[in-house]
Amino acid sequence: MGDHLIVMHSAVRACPGYDRHETPSMYLDGASIATETEHGRVVTAQMARRQNTLDEAIEAGILALGAAGISKGIRRQARGACEDYFYNRLELTPDYVLQPLESVQPGLEPLPEGMQKVLEDLIELVVDGDYEELRELSHERLEVEDMRRRLEDDLPEALVFPPKEIYRVEAITKSDEAEQPGWAYFLELWTDKGPAKLHIEGEIEEANGRYAASLADILP
Repeated sequence: MGDHLIVMHSAVRACPGYDRHETPSMYLDGASIATETEHGRVVTAQMARRQNTLDEAIEAGILALGAAGISKGIRRQARGACEDYFYNRLELTPDYVLQPLESVQPGLEPLPEGMQKVLEDLIELVVDGDYEELRELSHERLEVEDMRRRLEDDLPEALVFPPKEIYRVEAITKSDEAEQPGWAYFLELWTDKGPAKLHIEGEIEEANGRYAASLADILP
């Protein structure tokens, strides 16, 4: 459970000036891969809608909130925030045609070696479809069938190991909660043609100089 990017990340990530840290988001309950959760109902409805233009992507995000029973007032605020971000701040137009992300721009600096290694190991499990191991890394919060559906049915793509440049400091965010030290990660999955439509999210913790990664969700 956690922040939901109101406009689908995979649809708009190639927009000039786009920053996932600044795009409007809101808290939704549950993992997106579980169709019965609030978050799951939103993302399921969102993936079913056409998103060829920026206006369509915003509309898909707002209508998906309605599918999960989010109130009209909150949906109006969400629409206003999205339109302000994309139309005013990024100066894009509603009919802007969305393009696929073809590559990841060079980052500021690579992740520490130990942190990169635990993320590489996690992605290897995703690429291999080792759902039982991934369930363990989710602390039993993600169900095997939900992960299989998201990766094999919802957005089926042949995943491969990503290039080293995705393991960079921009992929992580330091926790600001004293009782939960560590880092949140947001990592694009990869195909042989470039970034996949899915990414993974979770946390990295450090203890006695060793890193450990957990898996929170697999999202478009």
